[in-house]
Amino acid sequence: MIRLPNRFLLFMACVAYLVSTYLVLYASASDVPVPRWAGYLDVGVVLLIVFLSFMIFWKGKDNPRFLPAYLAALNIVPLIFLGMWVYRDSLDFNILLPGLAWRTFLFLHTLPYALNVWKPEKPNE
Repeated sequence: MIRLPNRFLLFMACVAYLVSTYLVLYASASDVPVPRWAGYLDVGVVLLIVFLSFMIFWKGKDNPRFLPAYLAALNIVPLIFLGMWVYRDSLDFNILLPGLAWRTFLFLHTLPYALNVWKPEKPNE
C-alpha cells in the first residue's frame, strides 16, 4: 500500500476538492458548453477524491472525534441540496447541485476521520 504522510494526504484531498468544485462551478455558470476534456478531468479528479477519502477513512478510523453529534447533523446539508434540486425549475441549478451535493456528502463523511489523521503521527518503534 502507498505510504503517504497524514498531513500531505489531507493537503492532496483539499486540493482535489478545490479543483473539482471549481470545475463544477465553472460548468454550471458557463454560457457556452464546457469542452469535453473538462468532463474527463472532473471524472479523474472525482476518482482521486474517492481514493483519498477512503485512505483518510482507513487511517483515521480508530477513534473518530465528535462522531455521535456529527453523524446526527451529517445529512442536513445534502438534504438542503436535494430540496433545492427538487425545485430546480425555479432555480436552474441542474449542473451545480448534484455536483455540490455529493462533494458535500463525501466531505462531511470524511471530516471526523480527517480530524484524527491530522494529529501527529506516532513514530515507529
